[in-house]
Amino acid sequence: MFKAGWVVMFPKIVLIDNFNGCNLKCSICDHVNMTRPIKKMDFALYVKIIDEIAEKNPSARVWEIFFGDPFICNDMAERIRYAKDAGLTDVVLNTNGALMAKERSRTYVDAGLDCMYVGVDAFKKETYDKIRIGGDFNTVLKNVMDYRELTENIFVQFVETELNIDEKEDFIEFWKSIGIKVKIRPMVSWIGLVDNGKDAKQNTDTCYWYKNSMSICNDGRVALCACDIHCRFPVGSILENSIEEVWKKMQLEESDVCKTCGDWEAASAKYHV
Repeated sequence: MFKAGWVVMFPKIVLIDNFNGCNLKCSICDHVNMTRPIKKMDFALYVKIIDEIAEKNPSARVWEIFFGDPFICNDMAERIRYAKDAGLTDVVLNTNGALMAKERSRTYVDAGLDCMYVGVDAFKKETYDKIRIGGDFNTVLKNVMDYRELTENIFVQFVETELNIDEKEDFIEFWKSIGIKVKIRPMVSWIGLVDNGKDAKQNTDTCYWYKNSMSICNDGRVALCACDIHCRFPVGSILENSIEEVWKKMQLEESDVCKTCGDWEAASAKYHV
């Protein structure tokens, strides 16, 4: 229904920037230099987005946040519930876990959240402190384990960097041993803004993110991709057009930025369950 050849007729993945504020200053992220105003997405715009997804592709994976932390957004549970009541089947969140207190988490689970992804990125506290700056390692571990008591639908994430790569196998073994699933992925550069220790390798094929996902900022603008944290390369606006209209435009052209960006490699996450 949604494919014609290699073209995806409606995004498989929609990232919604419900709130772009964050409580940490991670060394692997450029959020510390956020150029867009820190604010929540207007609820009416959110409803417009969800209603179109529910009509056109209710099985799309919908990330309810991607440039901030959901536990700072005071009506996140209400937004999750609206999406689930609209018929969406794959509503997920990612968080740094620092504010993921059990009772607040419970409201997300009760609202119908399908899965939570928590960025931990280290096996050792001293490594965590160098990556997740401003977070508390032991608090995050407790929060993850408390969430696991509410539901099995949780992953811990490990972004590979020069700081933590020697800890990857220990990280996988530890979390799997206590029944928590693991996601491993390469570090991105946020389209050249952060040094990820790699030379940008030109993509010889179509970028998975660009051709399968749409990233909608809190002001309605559509960012080039999930790595365009500051929306430096807007490709349209959901205030002015539908998701489908912007998507069709994206499918017909590829930005020159994509030709020299190496972040496409980070789409190749590996899962250990």
